[in-house]
Amino acid sequence: MHCTLKKTLEQIIGQHNDYLVCVKTNQRRLYEWIEQLWLTSVPCSICQDLEQSHGRIVSRRICVFDDLGEFAQQWVGLQRCISIERQGMRDGQAFAERQYYISSVATTATEFGAIIRGHWTIENQLHWVKDVTFNEDHAPQRGKFAAANWSIVRNFFITIARCLGFTSIARAKRQLANQLGIIFPLLQ
Repeated sequence: MHCTLKKTLEQIIGQHNDYLVCVKTNQRRLYEWIEQLWLTSVPCSICQDLEQSHGRIVSRRICVFDDLGEFAQQWVGLQRCISIERQGMRDGQAFAERQYYISSVATTATEFGAIIRGHWTIENQLHWVKDVTFNEDHAPQRGKFAAANWSIVRNFFITIARCLGFTSIARAKRQLANQLGIIFPLLQ
């Protein structure tokens, strides 16, 4: 995994772009190094926030580290390591989790928090909708271009639903079923 990830990051930097990558436990050596960094080092930037929404209370603490030692040479472009601790209540159950990231961007904890939350917005508003509402991963279309074509149709529907003001694509799917009279005027 390290070899593939390192090559990918080299290509990203080689094309004059930046990266922010979640480090998982299957990248054991890197994960353990960042965990040790989190335990023993002083962050260069910290951001804390509390969010109450959707029946959940979530406290986040983002720590950014810039004292990277030997790993700075081993990972192309590496500028920062980031730790995000989340804890709170979901559906009446307490939870606590920590994730680690590496990045070629040298910025603050507040900025990293916004970037990472922005990614989850995409995940929740598009990928989750396609996976759960449209069951795209288990769609029956198996022809040459059928899966790609149906994915385009699903994206088209999601776009129309959002333009019509729907915040729930499942609700839009139920309410707009067989309602072509609502959709076709949008296309003119």
